[in-house]
Amino acid sequence: MTEPSPFGLLLRSLRLGANLTLEALSVRSGVSERTIGDLERGASTSPQRRTVDALADGLGLDVAGQHAFLRAARARPRHTVAPPLPASVAPHRVFDFSGRTEEIQQALEILEGDPASGGHRPALVISGAPGIGKTTGALEILARSRLTELPTVFVSLDGFSAAPLTPLQIITTMLRQLQGAPEQPATDLETAARQWRAAVEISPVRILLDNAANESQVRPILSICAGDPLVVTSRRSLAGLEGVRRLRFGPLRRRDSIALLRHLMPQTDPDIDALNEIASLCDDIPLALRVVGNRIASRPGWTVDDLLRRMRTSEDRLRLLVAGDLAVETAISLSYEELDPRTAALFRWISLIDGKTFTAELAAVTIDSTEIGDVEFRLDDLTDLGLLEARGGDRYRLHDLLRLFARNRLGSVATDEEIEERRTHVGSWVLGTLERAGAWFEPNREPRGVARMGRGFITADSAGVWIRSEAEHWWPAYVDAAEHGQDDVVVDVADALHWFSDVWLAWGNWHRFFSLAVTSAQNLDDLRMEATQLGYVAWAEIVELGDRERAVLTGRAARSAAERAGDAGQIGWGNYYIGWACWLLNRLDDAQAAAAAAVAAFSSADDAAGIENADLLSTMIKNARGEHLAAIQEMESTLARVQSDTEQATSFMSLLVQSSAYLDLIHSYIAVGRYRDAVDASTTGMRIARSLDDDARVVMMLRRRIFAMIKAGDTDAALAEIDEALRMVGPGSSQAYIFTRFRDEIPDIRAGRLPASHLE
Repeated sequence: MTEPSPFGLLLRSLRLGANLTLEALSVRSGVSERTIGDLERGASTSPQRRTVDALADGLGLDVAGQHAFLRAARARPRHTVAPPLPASVAPHRVFDFSGRTEEIQQALEILEGDPASGGHRPALVISGAPGIGKTTGALEILARSRLTELPTVFVSLDGFSAAPLTPLQIITTMLRQLQGAPEQPATDLETAARQWRAAVEISPVRILLDNAANESQVRPILSICAGDPLVVTSRRSLAGLEGVRRLRFGPLRRRDSIALLRHLMPQTDPDIDALNEIASLCDDIPLALRVVGNRIASRPGWTVDDLLRRMRTSEDRLRLLVAGDLAVETAISLSYEELDPRTAALFRWISLIDGKTFTAELAAVTIDSTEIGDVEFRLDDLTDLGLLEARGGDRYRLHDLLRLFARNRLGSVATDEEIEERRTHVGSWVLGTLERAGAWFEPNREPRGVARMGRGFITADSAGVWIRSEAEHWWPAYVDAAEHGQDDVVVDVADALHWFSDVWLAWGNWHRFFSLAVTSAQNLDDLRMEATQLGYVAWAEIVELGDRERAVLTGRAARSAAERAGDAGQIGWGNYYIGWACWLLNRLDDAQAAAAAAVAAFSSADDAAGIENADLLSTMIKNARGEHLAAIQEMESTLARVQSDTEQATSFMSLLVQSSAYLDLIHSYIAVGRYRDAVDASTTGMRIARSLDDDARVVMMLRRRIFAMIKAGDTDAALAEIDEALRMVGPGSSQAYIFTRFRDEIPDIRAGRLPASHLE
């Protein structure tokens, strides 16, 4: 005989509380009156998930109510006479445990505290994503503890079952594992607590409570067992518990993943690259690694290469991660089934985000929502369940295996057309925002086309931060737009970013970025835009690829397209890039001719910014010819003219010109022996370079500044600047070699053993 269905009783109570008839709830939910009646009477006790979700929506339940409603639906009727609870049997400690060195050390420091000395031994809560190895890690911690003489009491709390153990059931199960436990179990917590304290006073133990559902399930146990060595594992962080210490398990370090795979596959001898790829495809998640290792170890005919070929097909990866009763997808499903319908929907749709990390704002775009606060709440819930990883600030990460799971679930509830439409919407929003961000760096630019979809910015700084931090999203969206023939979008976005590219030289993809825009301009049969984008490609060949010969050819192609379009301004820029590349190739006559042609074309087009750049190039050519005094005069005149207009002098484009001008002016001052003037100029140049928020320009300015200081005899100041430069460039780079050489040779220069000119 069974009790009435808990779900049926709850459903009837909620319906009557909402003053709804069977018919009214049927209309609201889309569930038939007969089905609702059968559920309430207990004639049907296993409702499908979609029926439960529909009823929850019809009843208007909030998030907490939906959780309780779903849990009741998953519960099964209890027998009127419950069988006695068996004592829990702890899983065995694995022989091939790998990694977690730091986490284990932290855990041991917590557990091995000595309450008798006046300290407090708090309980340890270990949380983490599905399959991350919480239980295995807890067992390893206890095995390495110096408290090994104490027996372990283990209880599985059934945190993801429809009816998790109650506190009384937990303490009763714990008591059954003690010697001399009362034959008659306690019927209330107070009695159980007295029995527990009396028993452990005589025979102390350590406790592992595995897979906790929530705080209320374990809070009474923590009180009863205060001072006992106690570890709790849970997918949730159990943030509401007081007086505990927490460890959050993440993926293994790659070297530990590889070590685990070697333990699991002793009969094979895969190379390090194969093991590294397997670990990557498994997200360094211990359960996935163990499944892969066990599959290969149990199938003598299989090789690592065989498995890798199949795992590289993402659609098959989760289906492959099954070995006996170990299955990654099953582990993830337990957490997924805990989600309320709207959070589950968000989890499914964020699988469309391909970048490694994302913000709540972008997550909201995937569900076409403007309620950022609500989305943040749901992302926090996903994080708490281990389905997302919080990465600091407002960024989150969805690991690949979880993304595959979410996409599989998305495919089961949405059509291919709906998914593609939403993916397009996300890409358009990202590219629209990108164009609006780029517009901050080009005066008087108005949003075009797709930019009307994106979000806006209130400062250039915030726009620049967005461009840098969201490149992992807008770059794939841009490539996708180019591949799908969205040519007008591609050229608009590329045109919006061409000034910003000057202050983010380190990105490293500008050549391909602008090359895609050239193709789009050609598809649109827009000669002016083709010339413009070819100019940007030439720029990238000069500053990013270092291929100056190729840049000359590209500059000529840009000039040719501009001539066919009849656009004097773009003719000027084509000549400018030709002259710049020829100057770097030391083809000074060709460079001077191109610079003069650029000045003439820019003057015809009344392009002040172009004229300033071409004049600067002409001065740089004079420097290269050794005409330093004339170059200094022209450079000082140019800077004075630019800086006389205070408002114009602080514009983005003007700052770019000034930054380049100061680099050349410092060089000229040094060449004519005006070392103190070179140091003073470098101070202003550094301020301008820093204002552009571009590390590459700052490093170039530092290099000139340090050399000027050494020539001026300020070697102590130079050493301080060298330390800053080395922190910026990091070890191993060509720039690091140069700055290290400066530092190492300063003692010889001080002692007169080397001239300062040696560093040139």
